[in-house]
Amino acid sequence: MTAITNNNIEQEIIDNLKLLPPEKQQEVLDFIQFIQHKLKLSQVDSKNQLSLKEISRLPIAERHKLLTASIAQTAEDFLNDPELTEFSILDGEDWETENE
Repeated sequence: MTAITNNNIEQEIIDNLKLLPPEKQQEVLDFIQFIQHKLKLSQVDSKNQLSLKEISRLPIAERHKLLTASIAQTAEDFLNDPELTEFSILDGEDWETENE
């Protein structure tokens, strides 16, 4: 692997991306979008610097203003990221039933 400078990193990414099969290209795109989403959230966080407790004390209209930017991406994350919606099955021994 050759050293990549800032001048040619974009072209290097494009050249390597073209070598990947479509499903891997989609993974790269998903990762890029994830990074962009994290950057947007960090920018919002750095502007607001409010804790969740502080946000919860705001009037609903103010909460909506703060959270609107992340709602669409959060919903998409839940639709497309199985780790966010998978639930592990709890061991049956951990549950008490009325028949025991």
